[in-house]
Amino acid sequence: MRVALFSSTLDVRNGYGNITFELTRELCAQGIDAELFLPTSEQRFAKANPAPCPTHCVLPEYIYRIHQPRAVSYLRPLDLRGFDIVHSVFDFPYCVYAAWQARRAKRPFLMGVQGTYGVVPLVYWPEKHLMRWCYRQARRVIVPSQFTKDMIQQYAGEQYPIDIIHNGVRTDRFLRPADTAEIRRRFAGKTLLLTVGGLKERKGQDLVIRALPAIVAKRSDVMYVMVGEGFWQNHLEALARDLGVAGHVVFAGPQADDALVAWFQACDIYVHTPRVANLQFEGFGIVYLEAGACAKPSIATDAGGIRDAVVNGETGLIVPDGDVHAIAEATVRLCDDPSLRARLGETGRRYAAQHDWSHIAKRFIATYREVHS
Repeated sequence: MRVALFSSTLDVRNGYGNITFELTRELCAQGIDAELFLPTSEQRFAKANPAPCPTHCVLPEYIYRIHQPRAVSYLRPLDLRGFDIVHSVFDFPYCVYAAWQARRAKRPFLMGVQGTYGVVPLVYWPEKHLMRWCYRQARRVIVPSQFTKDMIQQYAGEQYPIDIIHNGVRTDRFLRPADTAEIRRRFAGKTLLLTVGGLKERKGQDLVIRALPAIVAKRSDVMYVMVGEGFWQNHLEALARDLGVAGHVVFAGPQADDALVAWFQACDIYVHTPRVANLQFEGFGIVYLEAGACAKPSIATDAGGIRDAVVNGETGLIVPDGDVHAIAEATVRLCDDPSLRARLGETGRRYAAQHDWSHIAKRFIATYREVHS
């Protein structure tokens, strides 16, 4: 079966790029004859971290709104008659281009939606008409969580054939022992809280910082480490200073590959407290699976698709969205109860194993076969 995969990026440092690479890798490993289509600007990532299949950097450049001048390039035809299925791994804008090319080639179209960018265009004109058209064209819409499915149907005002297939994790990458000696030496005697992700409002790092005064009052050994970068760092630094907890906060910057795994393996608790802000939301949260693969318990807020990534009371603790007091209480609870941390971590490891990309890819392949039959 020949599948044309459309994606916006192959940069594995971000979630979309990670999903693209891992899904493509597993589809090819399991016998799918896939070819990957990327924007022209992605050539550097395609060379630095090539996908295990033919890759064509020929797609138009990314646009946020259809009235941008470069949108005219989305009218450029692409011959996909040699494929059996056209699968847009993500949502706007490449779902529009992929749907049109699939229609031209008379091929089944599958549409992937992670979260925000499958919903936000539904509130703007004329994008909402294009998005509804895309959803109607799709033989299947694939989403990672019930929350994403509900948001699509709420804002589109229509029902579509939506399947929930969780995102995956490459568990073998996190099972291999990483070199954590430097981290453990630097934070000897400390209890490490970790968040991995861009420094932005939607990720909710500020909620953890706001919870730190209450946490530190009971556990002065706690250190909060944020891995990632973003425009919000200055705000977060100022917030920590204002609250008197700057000495308990570390900005570790972007980390990749073995260095990132080392942080996961060295931490004691993974704390990731996203929020839903102006239709910006986490569609799933692969980072919780990555923490679980390292047998680390998670603390999460009940926002977006988190309940599909964290099983409350089994792989971690979920607290109400935006509840700083509850974040502090859950953190102190886990800090004080190593047996609970170990139990949640071990269940998290098993849950992550169930979400290995080798299993998740089988779900996609089964969907391909259904729409191709």
